[in-house]
Amino acid sequence: MRPKDRSSFNQFVYEICRSIPAGHVMTYGEIAACIEHPENMDPFAYDRIKARWVGYALKDCPEDVPWHRVINARGQISARPGHGFQRTLLEDEGIVFGKSGGISLKHYNWKPLKNR
Repeated sequence: MRPKDRSSFNQFVYEICRSIPAGHVMTYGEIAACIEHPENMDPFAYDRIKARWVGYALKDCPEDVPWHRVINARGQISARPGHGFQRTLLEDEGIVFGKSGGISLKHYNWKPLKNR
């Protein structure tokens, strides 16, 4: 997947998020790794910001995108307004949080190519 611009990057993010089944999660970085650097962008610069771009895309995503299934690389929900709601949505899908507030990536992580 190679986006032409930031808008098409966002569309790729939404497509990947829609493929995450209920009861599973992916990290911002894992989603970003599925998307090549946009045209006219230095690949090394992209590597430094790609996970953050995923977060920006999800900030204003369409209602049908399961944004709540995206967490940080530590298996935790990133602190921001609404993080309690995200936890509730994940728990409703059967995801169990540990005492530290994290999720077992070994157990709940979705790898699109590996899991198909």
